[in-house]
Amino acid sequence: MTEDESWQEAVKGVRRLKTNRHTEEIIPKEIELRRDKVTTVTFDVLKSGKNVVKDDFSQMDGALAKRFKREVYKVEATLDLHGVTEKAAFEQVCDFVKQAYNCGKRCILIVTGKGWDDVPFSGKGVLRKAVPEWLSKSEISPLILAFKNPSESMGGAGALYILLRKKQR
Repeated sequence: MTEDESWQEAVKGVRRLKTNRHTEEIIPKEIELRRDKVTTVTFDVLKSGKNVVKDDFSQMDGALAKRFKREVYKVEATLDLHGVTEKAAFEQVCDFVKQAYNCGKRCILIVTGKGWDDVPFSGKGVLRKAVPEWLSKSEISPLILAFKNPSESMGGAGALYILLRKKQR
């Protein structure tokens, strides 16, 4: 028996192991916003009505807050708002958060872009300032547990790392 034949005999019936789906190689998928499907939010979630503020982790227990601050949660969906007007961005953010919540996603990322803060009266960086306010004070606020700016590798000051509440069944 040759080496090749003996090797083939040794590996006969061996199958490749499935990889762990929670690896770093996973690229988050964009959620396709469907206008024809109505997204609903349960009454219990709306009734809780707690407004969330950027970098406020008071609604979480210590272990959850620690994991969120360390960015342990993998981003499951991303929305990029580069080149979008403020009015269109508001609708996209609301639809995106509702859709992600209804799909059972837990951690999402919204990329606003950094804008140009050093040029006075340029109107740049509008979304960077507006999106956190929308997350805090609009109808989607009860769906969000916490949000913060992620590390530089995820977008830094030009993005928002958001942890959604668990969907109530």
